[in-house]
Amino acid sequence: MDWIVRLVRLSGPAVFLVGLVALALGFLENQATLSLFVILPVVTATGPWSILGIVLMITGFLLFFLTGSVPLESPPSTTPASPPSVAPTPSSPPSSRRWGGVVFLGPIPVVFGSDPKVTQWMLILGVALFVALLVLTVIALRGI
Repeated sequence: MDWIVRLVRLSGPAVFLVGLVALALGFLENQATLSLFVILPVVTATGPWSILGIVLMITGFLLFFLTGSVPLESPPSTTPASPPSVAPTPSSPPSSRRWGGVVFLGPIPVVFGSDPKVTQWMLILGVALFVALLVLTVIALRGI
């Protein structure tokens, strides 16, 4: 049952990546153009690959947020549990969720996270997205 939940949670990012590949094919076949409006990138779709890419990316984005609330652990059993015979040790900290994110202020990524490891991964993701945006902008300006 856990593998089904994990598969559902991975559907959003998977659909988003397929949309990104379809949009890249649209760029390669000159079915899409990229321009900047002030500091925001704007993609104009003129062919089936680029339209499919945009639709799949939006769908993947929505799936990611809709399936993010699905719990990974199974629901508690209805049978009452027996009380523990040994008290838990105070040295073990309670498990907490780790989180992080990237927000783009114009072309500059701003990263945040609940611990240094997550923040480091968000920084790597932000730099990768910035480089991808830069490459796509250069390609669009050169008319390739």
